[in-house]
Parts: sequence; structure tokens; C-alpha cells
Amino acid sequence: MFCPQCRAEYREGFVECSDCHIPLADRLPELGTPAASLTDAHEEADKDDLDVLIRTGFRSPVAIGLAKGLLQEAGIPFFAMDQNPAARQESGNFLGWWNVRVPRQREAEAREILQSVEEMK
Repeated sequence: MFCPQCRAEYREGFVECSDCHIPLADRLPELGTPAASLTDAHEEADKDDLDVLIRTGFRSPVAIGLAKGLLQEAGIPFFAMDQNPAARQESGNFLGWWNVRVPRQREAEAREILQSVEEMK
């Protein structure tokens, strides 16, 4: 199993890239081939519509893990921003706050989930 976006390899049984949060493919696309050709069109459409950026107030790996788990459990597609230190520096997120993109139609639900995690701190 491979991530069509970052090209990481996974053991059989994994279904989603832990970094990119997109469905895994049985094979890697050839370089220059769009990743969308290896995934279900409906799922890919959801991933393309991650148009709302939510800035959270947490940096703790525990809080981030809980937030990811709750968003996944709710079936809300998301993309975690600035996951490595170099990307955080480049985007100006020096403090390492966890920022996430979600679809506009699920924004209210995602904000409610993230607020519940914030209140647990």
C-alpha cells in the first residue's frame, strides 16, 4: 500500500496515510500522473474541498491525537497543516500550533469537536 501524495509505503491493512490523510493505493502512480487516478472520485472530491482553515490553540501531541481521532470518528475529512518544523517556519507558525483544513460544509461540526478538545486542556 502506498500514499499517492507523499509516496510513503505502508503494510497491508492500512487504508489512509497518517501524514496526508488520504486513501492509500495498491500501487504508486507513475511520476507526473495525478494521484486522483488511483483513488475513488467521491473521496478525492471531498479532499479537494478542504477550503476552511481552522487555527487551534494546541501543540500537545495528546491534544492533537485526540482531535485527529475525533475528526476521523465523525467522518470529517481534514488536512493537518505544518506537520514538520520546516513547514511551520516557512508558514510563520513558529509556536507550532496545530492548524487544520476542513470542508466548508463540515466547518461548524469540526469547530465544535476542536472546541471540546480545547476545553479538555
